[in-house]
Amino acid sequence: MVKIVTKWAYLEPLLYAGEALHLEEVSKKLKKNHSAVRKYLNYFEGQGILNKKIKGRLTTYNINLSHPLIIDYIVLVEKEKLVNKCRTDLIINELVGFLHSLINENNKALIFGSSAIDSKKANDIDLLITGKINFEKDLKLFEKKFNIKIHLINTSSLESINESLRKEITGKHLIIQGSEEIIKWLI
Repeated sequence: MVKIVTKWAYLEPLLYAGEALHLEEVSKKLKKNHSAVRKYLNYFEGQGILNKKIKGRLTTYNINLSHPLIIDYIVLVEKEKLVNKCRTDLIINELVGFLHSLINENNKALIFGSSAIDSKKANDIDLLITGKINFEKDLKLFEKKFNIKIHLINTSSLESINESLRKEITGKHLIIQGSEEIIKWLI
């Protein structure tokens, strides 16, 4: 299956990096050639979405968190990431559809850990949902149907999550619901 790549995907390695990344690092993470990546990074820098620093021959980029629409841009990247994963991973696709039918507008939900990268290789699916839920029995049925273990963390709010878990989530995640609030919490 062909992976659909739009310009927003070129921002993904920079989203939660915490530091400026060199063009080579971004290219390596995207598995794209330098010239294509440079073209898009320069475009985003021209739009004010990225900051660019040149020190000799070293050019680095980082997300411009002070851009007034940065959360909106990151939401686009995160939604595209989720849709692409659902296209290529049947279990994630089924779980996302299942959760959309059960969670309410007050819940935030995301998949994190190794299952956000490849559910076939993961031992289980780590799922974080904030707010009250009443579908634990449905989750058990889902586990049985797809022969996969779901590790559910249900908490009252994102703020109640400890820093080490937040860092783990930052590294590997798929946001299902509550994108803006989750992104603000992650950055």
